Amino acid sequence: MTDTVYTTDFLIYDILRNSTNEIIQLCNVKFIDRSVPAEEDNTIYIANVSLSPKTELFDGQIYNSLVSIYVKTKQTDYIKGSRILRTFVQNIKQELKNNPELRNRNISFGNQTFDYGSTYTLKGITLLVYVDEEEHYGLLDAEEINCYCGVNLEDVDIDIE
Repeated sequence: MTDTVYTTDFLIYDILRNSTNEIIQLCNVKFIDRSVPAEEDNTIYIANVSLSPKTELFDGQIYNSLVSIYVKTKQTDYIKGSRILRTFVQNIKQELKNNPELRNRNISFGNQTFDYGSTYTLKGITLLVYVDEEEHYGLLDAEEINCYCGVNLEDVDIDIE
């Protein structure tokens, strides 16, 4: 459906997971779960926040994709923790800006917000990433074609153009 194999959240995940940047390699990269475990340290969490229509095309649609990147640290000293988190975020931004596929998708970044625990200790930082995501009508991803191949389609006619 989309113009690439990945939607934006999966693309960002793979870019950061396979990064050769020494700072990013210090982090674990994961998709967000229901909660962020307190014992996690130097972990980058990725979550798709929203996908809203932007422009209608003749053969598809362009969406504004919003992805949240949350970086967590166990460093409780405010000065050290904030330096660590800002360093991670700056390196993440640079890595994403340098990626040709994201650059072609008009990547931009929202405000960074710090996250504090119940005792006002610094826990993490959130970075919002805005990217244009394109969907072409009538096209199937390889994943969808493989899905169809695994289903019994004896009585079903599927036209693939």
